[in-house]
Amino acid sequence: MKSLKKCTSLITSAVLAGSMITSCGNTRYGLVVDDEEVRAGVFIFYTISSYYDAAQIVSAQGTDVSDVKNIKNAVIDGVSSTEWIQNKATEYCEDFVAVNKKFDEIGAKLTTEELDQVDATIDYFLASNAELLTNNGVGEESLREVVEYDFKWQYVFDYYYGFDSENGMSEEEFKKDYVENNARIKYFAVSLKDADGNLLKGTDKSAAIKMANDYAKRINEKSTVMARLYEMNDVMEEYDEYVAKKKAEADAAKGSTTTTTTTTTTTTQSGAETTTTTTNPYKNELIINRVTETTPAATQADQNNNAGATTTTTAASVNYVPSKKTNEHIFTKAKMGVAEVIEEAESVYIILKADINERMNADDLWNESRIESLQLEKYEKEFGEFLDTITSSYEVKKNKSSYKRYAPFKLDLS
Repeated sequence: MKSLKKCTSLITSAVLAGSMITSCGNTRYGLVVDDEEVRAGVFIFYTISSYYDAAQIVSAQGTDVSDVKNIKNAVIDGVSSTEWIQNKATEYCEDFVAVNKKFDEIGAKLTTEELDQVDATIDYFLASNAELLTNNGVGEESLREVVEYDFKWQYVFDYYYGFDSENGMSEEEFKKDYVENNARIKYFAVSLKDADGNLLKGTDKSAAIKMANDYAKRINEKSTVMARLYEMNDVMEEYDEYVAKKKAEADAAKGSTTTTTTTTTTTTQSGAETTTTTTNPYKNELIINRVTETTPAATQADQNNNAGATTTTTAASVNYVPSKKTNEHIFTKAKMGVAEVIEEAESVYIILKADINERMNADDLWNESRIESLQLEKYEKEFGEFLDTITSSYEVKKNKSSYKRYAPFKLDLS
């Protein structure tokens, strides 16, 4: 499943407009959003989800979140964690109502296959999280509404931002935009530092630079681009072994004994994607983003948790991949299919750029799930703002009894 609220960067901790309902203890629903009652089970589900969101934030601050008390006592965005969690759960519920209303408005219907997927997801949730859900009062009907919401969200998103939609591009335009702003490369860096992290000087530095140039020459001696790509793999492994050997020698000289493991210098970096298949023809190959001073920070942040703020950033805060100078070279000067050396202050990069168009087909980079992912990456912030525009006009009435009874730290979070 995708994230519960697709535009997490727009979350605020402000108390939402609307009066509290004094319902004489009626807790069958959590709140009323634009005259739509939100089931208590749905509200509880989003409260639990918001608790885990809070836990991630508190953990990122260096606090041990294995102890619930540490989260309970935390302050997030200037408010208590309880208030933050309930504010966010309220926002989830607002989006929940907005998407359901838009889904009906555009006349969409879930297919039989999608309804089967809903059933399968519910079965999975009940099997893997039965105790959590049961103990906290999340029934199957509430769970069904939450799971269906995810499918409905995609329908509404596609209606406004899919191919040839009101705000989207045609597939041809979208594909062209992707090719222009992404590059297919292999690269690694020869370090210009010694085992203690000090910059190399004199003959030591010259030797490291010569090693990088020798590697590039060896790669370019191969007659085809494919052969060079394979040779790049061999060179990278050879350099990793060299680094491991030098580390072992340095440790031995210090009188310490360590278990040495080879660590590749081409680990996927933020903003880059490792691409492999069963036969692994693209081992060590990366698809990297063109980085500019206005590149959204989240594009360069961890794509799994989408925690980065999707706001325009400055050059100083952008995480360039693999570095600012090298990234710019890749997109403006790099020769296709030729290993090149770029010297920087602390490393010498060996890069090999290949033609990304060779992989832009339905069996590889341009498949249905990848297209969906790229559309989300490009438009989810804008879509989030669209939903926020809708929900900003909603009257929100919180059920005081439910907010008290289902306060996050009264739930079973064990």
